[in-house]
Amino acid sequence: MRSPVNATGTMSSIITNNVAMAALGTLRSINDRLTDTSQQMSSGLRVKSAADNAAYWSISTSMRSDVKTMNVVKESVGLAQGVVDTAYAAMKTVLDSFVEIKNLVITASGMPQPGMKDVVKSTFDIDPEYAKSDVYKIDQQIQQLQDQAKSAILSASFSGVNLLYHGKNEDEKASQQVFSFTVGYSNRNVQTLDIKAMDTLLLNDDFGSYPTSYPGEFNPEKTLFDGSDIIDAPGSFTPASIYWYNIPLQNPTTGEPEAYPVDQTHILQSIENNVVRFGSDREGLYSNVVASIDQKIQQLTSKMSYVGTVQKSLEMYNEINNNMIDATTRGIGRLVDADMEATASKMRALQTQQQLAVQSLGIANAAPGNLIQLFQ
Repeated sequence: MRSPVNATGTMSSIITNNVAMAALGTLRSINDRLTDTSQQMSSGLRVKSAADNAAYWSISTSMRSDVKTMNVVKESVGLAQGVVDTAYAAMKTVLDSFVEIKNLVITASGMPQPGMKDVVKSTFDIDPEYAKSDVYKIDQQIQQLQDQAKSAILSASFSGVNLLYHGKNEDEKASQQVFSFTVGYSNRNVQTLDIKAMDTLLLNDDFGSYPTSYPGEFNPEKTLFDGSDIIDAPGSFTPASIYWYNIPLQNPTTGEPEAYPVDQTHILQSIENNVVRFGSDREGLYSNVVASIDQKIQQLTSKMSYVGTVQKSLEMYNEINNNMIDATTRGIGRLVDADMEATASKMRALQTQQQLAVQSLGIANAAPGNLIQLFQ
């Protein structure tokens, strides 16, 4: 006896429900697609693994690695900006201090000449007679400004990097030191920005380790405020010497040349002592001191201009890195991101199909009951 044939022409069987199997296969297919679509909705990605699209996954993975590297570079640029901005702010303090020092020297030049008890007087010891004068009061103000400038130089450190000060215990000499910052990443190559220490340093407490034979001899380790300034003294064969922050001497133990910091330099006393001791023209000497300080201010301004140029370069590098990160991130999105509107519409359609498939499966499962009725 053959199995009956239903209205659709499909043979019905009491052993195998072919219609139910077909409906079940359809439901499984819909469920699989619904699962994939649901995962895209939850993750926002249409290519989540190599199984989804090997080529796109490989490219996007490489691009994500580049973005991570570029973010590290961005942090390095931020570090460099912190170092340079700190140095520039300190330079501004030093500049303001020395402009005021110059003005005070001009003021002192118009005051009556102070008396000096000792004709031969050390630069660093105050003459008791000189200490009674108004010029000494100006000298004290100058010393305060010197201290202010030095404090700015020594504290101009950011993340352990100081572009303005070089100490005695550095690993390399100032003339050989280079500050290197990572500022870019392109075509798998890292780009750096290098700053030579001598282009920014204002004080090097190690400059005295370079031996010199006579005052004014070129010293490759000498920075803007190291050692003495030799000032021509009109009317005398002996120039005046002004010390700002340190002095080159021989180590009493080793005999090696070194630089020693000095706290009180009393530059006006040095000028007045030269006038008394060597008979130099006071007005002319003061004029030359002002010119020397002016030259220092010009050199400092030049260094500040260089640092300002570095600041501008870092701003450009930062903008370039941000643009590259944004562009690469957008590129990754185009490769692997899901279209959320289309995915949502697809998910609603699949949910409707799922409901219909469930109903179809229910109808197919009810078909064997019709066969049983034939035997009743």
